Order: sequence, then structure tokens, then C-alpha cells
Amino acid sequence: MSKNEQGRQSSNNTILAALRSDEARHRIRNSRRFTLNDIALISEAYARHGNAAGGPWDEFRNTHMILPDWFRADLDPLSDQYRQQQERLWQAISGTERNYDPSVDEQEVEVRADPVRHPGYIVARDPSAIANAGDHVIAMGMIMKHSGLRAGNWALEYGAGFGQTALMLARMGVNVDTVDISPTFCRYVKEQADFFQVNLTPFQGEFGLNPRENQKYDLIFFYESFHHCLDFKNVLNSLKDHLAPGGKILLAGEPIQETNLAIPYPWGLRLESEVVAVIRNRKWCELGFTYEFIQDVFTTSGFCAAPKIPCPISQFGELHTFTLRAGRVSLNSHGMSARDAATWHAPDPSGRWTKERSCLTLDSSNSFEVLEIHAINHHPFVQTLDVTYGNQHARVEFQPGEQKVIQLNAATKNPVIVFESRTFVPASDYPGNPSTHANSPTPPTAPQDQRALGIFISHLEYV
Repeated sequence: MSKNEQGRQSSNNTILAALRSDEARHRIRNSRRFTLNDIALISEAYARHGNAAGGPWDEFRNTHMILPDWFRADLDPLSDQYRQQQERLWQAISGTERNYDPSVDEQEVEVRADPVRHPGYIVARDPSAIANAGDHVIAMGMIMKHSGLRAGNWALEYGAGFGQTALMLARMGVNVDTVDISPTFCRYVKEQADFFQVNLTPFQGEFGLNPRENQKYDLIFFYESFHHCLDFKNVLNSLKDHLAPGGKILLAGEPIQETNLAIPYPWGLRLESEVVAVIRNRKWCELGFTYEFIQDVFTTSGFCAAPKIPCPISQFGELHTFTLRAGRVSLNSHGMSARDAATWHAPDPSGRWTKERSCLTLDSSNSFEVLEIHAINHHPFVQTLDVTYGNQHARVEFQPGEQKVIQLNAATKNPVIVFESRTFVPASDYPGNPSTHANSPTPPTAPQDQRALGIFISHLEYV
């Protein structure tokens, strides 16, 4: 091929690429959706122009990626197969053929900052910088307010970055350790600790590391970092050994939401355009989670979830807290996911009534051998309860007013237990006034109660 022919071919290829680019832009603008094949276009626009309003990024803003045809939506989100599929999706979005490696892929963007005078968000000067800083300050306040800490306690932050919340806690007399994969951020945290002469110590490492081996922490927290943790199941298992008695884990500034276009599954890579561009350009792992999945994964790992702490003025300040599961779990106070709670009646002072079929997510770690269910038949009738736990099935008959402890072998763990029984409506099914039933240990329910009630379960015991 002559040089003139090569020149014409190159020109034709350039024109063809421009036409395809225009077609893709038109399709994305109209549908607000894009595919894997469009990521190069989107990531280049983000890298060249950023995400400033009124600029070239506007045509891609708030658009979302369509999952590829090979993606399966029927996998168990706690399974290894589900995680492997997410790793394959990361490879496709990042344009990388190897496996994700946080020690390689979670490196910080080049940062040149004065960590004492202008750390983190304080150095920004763009039009939204002060409003954005406000979000971070609000989040810091929420973390401190709900930390439960006092001077002399120990706290551990994972993925601390510049460690502004860690620094403030240390200035308040808390002993604080930070763990970050970045040696640069560890150095910045140390410079701040040295300047303020506080008990703040950075350690380079990955999520789950106990930097002091046997140290127990009163608070372990993640701020804008847990969503970079692909190996969260193993990390949670490690964190159980790091918590002090009565300690808590706290998540803040995390993309934990209801299912939407950005998070169309229980957990996985977020599919909004800006995040996809970041994954392609920086190779970071950018996860999102649904509320139910976060509760499920912590519960199955041996924790109890407290109700979400909302922050109406900033999503950054929304908190999710978890404590170690106790041996006895009272159903009147146990935090259930919305999915589980919908299968039960609202809590009573001493427990909870089942419906016709009630489900409960359980700890499935290797921390117990027997599961005990403490149940009472408050009805003035014989009641039969069917209990299913994995491959085990028990049918238990209760006489009126009878209380029983149902023991299940937990050598093989299952994340869910199911209770099934006939239900009775006191207002229409009870003869006379049941509140004076002689064999009932506590008043069961008012005779005018219109609820369809199964069996009353006071608590569970992990033995």
C-alpha cells in the first residue's frame, strides 16, 4: 500500500470512528443507557473534561450501563459464584484481563498536599468545594456523635485516606489506629499525628488487618471505604476478633441504597456513568449494596444490625452500625431486614408473633453448634409449628399455653430459618375471653385483636 493509500485509509478510519462516536452519543443521550462497548468513549470524556456541570460530561451525566448478556441475575449473592461474576464484570468494565488485586488497583490518585494545612477536601477550590466540604464535616459529626467513644477508648479506621475523622477523635483523647493500603496516605496521617502530638498511628495494610495483633477496639469504622472491599465476607469474619466487648462497627458515606439502575442487584459494581469511568481509568473496585444485603451479610457473619441512622441533610452522614451477636437474641429487639420483618408481626414487649410463614436470617458462621428456639402457644387451641432449617425439618405440637424449647443441630449452617403454622384471629376465632386462659404464662393478646397470629417466639439461643 502506497503512502497516499495509507493516508486515505487512516482518514477513512478516523471518519468512521467519528461517525460511530456520534451515533453512540445520540443513542446514549436518548436512552440514558450505555453498554460495555461505550465505556471507552465515556471514560475518555471523563478523563479529558471531568464532571463539571455545563461541560462535555453533561451528555453522559446520570446515564447507566446495561449489564452484558452473559450476566446472571439468579445467583445467590452470598455465593462464591456470585463474587466471581462480579470480578468478571470488573475485568470487562476496567478493560483488564487479570484478576482484581487491591494492592495494585487501589492506589491513590497522585496527591500533592500539605496534610496539616490543606488535607483532603480542604485543598479543593472548585465552585462546589465548600458545599462538598460541608458533607464531610457533617459526616464527621455524625460518626463522632454516634461512636459511643470516650477519652481513653480505642478506635480503628479502615481506608482512612487523610484521616480527618481519626485525627479529630485522637484530639479528643481517643487512641486511634488507621489502616490504609496507600503508603502516601499513611505518611500524611503520621505528619498530622506528629504535628498535633496525639495518639494517632497509621499502618499500611488491607482491610481486616489488626495492626496491633491482639488489640481490641471499641469502634471500627469505615468512611467512604467499605465499598472498595471486594473480600468483605472474609474481612467481616476477621473484624469479629478485633472488637472489644460492647464495641461496634460503623459504616458512613457508603453507597447503601434501595435497588436502582446503579445497583440493580443485592451488591456489585455501581453502573452509573461517572463510577464506570473511574473503574476504567483508575481500576478501582467501586461497589454498591442494598440495605437488605448489608443487613444479611453482617447477620450471617455473626453481627446484629441496629436501625439505620438517617441524616436528612446529607447522605454522607447516614450511618449503619453493627455489634457482635449475643448468645441470646430477643425477637422484640432484634434488627430484621425489611424482607424478613414483612413476614412477622410487629414486636411485642416480650417477643414476636409469626405469621402463616415467617423467615429469619441467622448467623451462619462457625461460632455455635446448636440453635434453640423458645416458643409459646398463647392460643386456647392446640397449635402445630413446622420449623425448617436447611435440610432439617421439625414438627412440634403445642398444647394451649404450652412453652417449648426447640433444639436444632447446627453442625451444618444455614442462613435462614422458616416457621410455618396455622394462624388464628383472636377477634373471630377465640371462644369467650382468652385473656384469662388458665394455662397461659402471660396474657396472650386482647380478644379484639384482628391480627392473624401463628406462634409466639420470645428468643433464640446460639449454643
